[in-house]
Order: sequence, then C-alpha cells, then structure tokens
Amino acid sequence: MNIDTKTLVSITDANHNFSKVTKIVEEHGSALILKNNAPKYLMLDLTTVDDKAVESIMKKASVGKKSSK
Repeated sequence: MNIDTKTLVSITDANHNFSKVTKIVEEHGSALILKNNAPKYLMLDLTTVDDKAVESIMKKASVGKKSSK
C-alpha cells in the first residue's frame, strides 16, 4: 500500500487545526493521522468510498466497541 506523504497529519496538528485535516481529505480523499509517529486514525471522504467498503469499516468498528455494562 502506498501512502501519499501529503496526507499525513500529526494528532497534535489535527487537534489544533482540524480544518487543515478536512482540506487534506477534500483534496486527496483521505488523511492519515499519526500518534507518536505511527498511523493511528484514518479520516475518509465517505462520498468517494465504495458503499461495501463503508459497510465493512462500520462492521469492524462495531466489533471493536466494548459493552457499556
């Protein structure tokens, strides 16, 4: 998998300048947010993502949630 370095954003930058992250996503379709210099979060423009891919991501996200009991 190739990662465009223009889409990399530190978590500090994302916290301080969220509009910068949204501009990157608008221009490139995604932004990869780094925590401690390692990929941690992926922000996507859902209008550019295949419906099946979104469905798969949402299933994985719900599996990772912990019970609120």
